[in-house]
Amino acid sequence: MQYFNALKPELKKYEATFSTSKGSQSKSSVVKSSIPIKAHIIRTSNGTGGLSVSELEDAIANVNTLFADALMTFVLAEDIEYIDDNRLYHFHSKDETAMLDAHNVSGVVNIYFTDHIENDADESICGYTQIEKRSDAIIMRNSCSTNDSSLAHELGHFFSLIHTHGISADQLTGELVDGSNCSSEGDQICDTPADPGLTYNNVNNFCRYTGTVTDANGELYHPDTHNIMSYSMKGCRDHFSKQQLARMYAYFQTTKSKYSDSPTNTNVSKTASSISIKAYPNPITDGLIFVKSNNSDEAMTYTISNTMGQVFLNGSVTNQPIDVSRLNSGTYLMTLKNKTSILVKKLVK
Repeated sequence: MQYFNALKPELKKYEATFSTSKGSQSKSSVVKSSIPIKAHIIRTSNGTGGLSVSELEDAIANVNTLFADALMTFVLAEDIEYIDDNRLYHFHSKDETAMLDAHNVSGVVNIYFTDHIENDADESICGYTQIEKRSDAIIMRNSCSTNDSSLAHELGHFFSLIHTHGISADQLTGELVDGSNCSSEGDQICDTPADPGLTYNNVNNFCRYTGTVTDANGELYHPDTHNIMSYSMKGCRDHFSKQQLARMYAYFQTTKSKYSDSPTNTNVSKTASSISIKAYPNPITDGLIFVKSNNSDEAMTYTISNTMGQVFLNGSVTNQPIDVSRLNSGTYLMTLKNKTSILVKKLVK
């Protein structure tokens, strides 16, 4: 937490800018950034096993959906690195330093996908990132990478978020239900309700909290069982709060100089208001995607890629349909640009 606390004044500045922009229809200084990911897929020593490319694509598409409102998009920066090593395939945290020294790439978010992970206490876990070490790396278990919440949870940590129950999982949070100390206790974010620590024992199959613990004032907790940064059931977790999104945006803005592919002048709010681009139908039904702008004379360039950044179609369009019939079924990102603006839309075929 020392590093995070040192950044607090700068974070507050960016959070204020972000929140003001999200609540206004006017032009704004907030930026949407493309954040490079280096995927390291660990397999057995004979080259078998490992996360599949389609699973990786699905995982990236999912986190991009969850991080969209933080104005952050993750793309593969380079080719996948395959590491064929039985020892790392059954990964133990004691092997972390040697692995990162040998394989980490600078200027990107390094994500290692492996079959099994054990922490320092020899416990099996879904994944982790070392917040204080700032090693620019996340280690993920394959089966958890595709459960729609665990990778986003670790990326939340990577971009400064802590658990909604606070730093310790062993002690009851000091945050009060009435929110009076929300900025200094728990996760130090005030639009996430006080969380006494969620587990499979106090969240039922309908994602309802069933606990009876009370805070220091004797009030019952009402935690958000759907928050990505909680310890709720993984299938329940599906969103970040507005202030969590603002915090991640702010943290990235203070550290973005380390990332090699981060654009610094892409005004998303300006794009939406000034050129009013519409792309439809979505999902695509008949092999055509129609693109219309309120400026009927201005040509826009377009690029259609998969979630790993591989480009399938590109060209120029002026209020006319784009033939996408040769695209396979799947999820794509369409980037539309004119002279001053850019818009990225998720397409499903």
